[in-house]
Amino acid sequence: MLRGFEASLDSRLREAEAAEKEVSRLQHVAEEAPKLRIQKAKEQRRFEREQNREAAMKAVNHAVQSAAEKQTQVPRLIATAGTAVQALYVSLKEIARLRQEAADSLAIADRIDYEMEVEEGEEREVSMDRDPRGLAYAIAARHGEGRVKALLEGMDPGFDYLRDCDLSSPLCRSIARLTVEQAVMASKTEPAIHPQKAE
Repeated sequence: MLRGFEASLDSRLREAEAAEKEVSRLQHVAEEAPKLRIQKAKEQRRFEREQNREAAMKAVNHAVQSAAEKQTQVPRLIATAGTAVQALYVSLKEIARLRQEAADSLAIADRIDYEMEVEEGEEREVSMDRDPRGLAYAIAARHGEGRVKALLEGMDPGFDYLRDCDLSSPLCRSIARLTVEQAVMASKTEPAIHPQKAE
């Protein structure tokens, strides 16, 4: 009876010792778990970074290649734009020249009107025994630059170099205004005419 109990005790002891060894082994393995988790996270980050870098470099290469291809169109586009702007410039310059020519001719007509008014006024004043010396100054106030501008405006009301142009695009607006400024700079459309006072 005692021998049977001993055999059972031995068996249980062996099981317990085996379990003790297994627990010891598992405890050693379990202690590695935090380090392994950190290492796995690092590897995962490294893998993701490599993937992201690879994707970024692929995007870089695609963007650089696409930009280079697009750039090959720039010389042709600049030539086309330059031709169009040059044509616009020449046209605006011609408009400015014609407007100045019209203003100059109106100034001549205005000057003739002024002289005729002065002569007629002086004759009238003399015939009425009045001094005509201040008359020329009074008549001059109705002539000159202001009258020429008014006459020109009356012949083409609301004239504007960019009339009827679609300037909704800021770039088109800037180009148009710059071209007008450059084209008209040399030839002013508004005359500076001042009738000479009679001496």
